[in-house]
Amino acid sequence: MTPNADRADLLLRQAGHGGLWEWAMEQRRSVRPPNWGELAYRLVVDTDGAVQVKGEMLRKWL
Repeated sequence: MTPNADRADLLLRQAGHGGLWEWAMEQRRSVRPPNWGELAYRLVVDTDGAVQVKGEMLRKWL
């Protein structure tokens, strides 16, 4: 993982969401999962702005 992915993983774990992988799979678990851009926005929200990434990069991390 990249340093930003590691940071996202750590921040999500500290917030009780599991790691980055677990968080992303939980977010996408629905009949109509959000696109990667929406998921990237949710990551910004859930990390209080500490991790800002585009949807395509988030997809590559996972």
